[in-house]
Amino acid sequence: MPSSTDARIEARCEKIRTLCRGPLGPDDEANLRKLAEELRLTIKDHVRLAKSSLIAKQAAINARNPDDNPEDSAGK
Repeated sequence: MPSSTDARIEARCEKIRTLCRGPLGPDDEANLRKLAEELRLTIKDHVRLAKSSLIAKQAAINARNPDDNPEDSAGK
């Protein structure tokens, strides 16, 4: 998993936890909504990077072991 996005996710979660510990003021709901949107975008980025990494790893495995690649042998 991408560690840079892990850190960004944790930072946003900590900000949300901090806001939720005390009484909410007039601006806190807007701040929570903003942090929630940032968290959603960070998670989306995290998933995109993880998928990309897995695809690259699978391609490398397939390149090293072409006989074990089910996509290549499906048409044979």
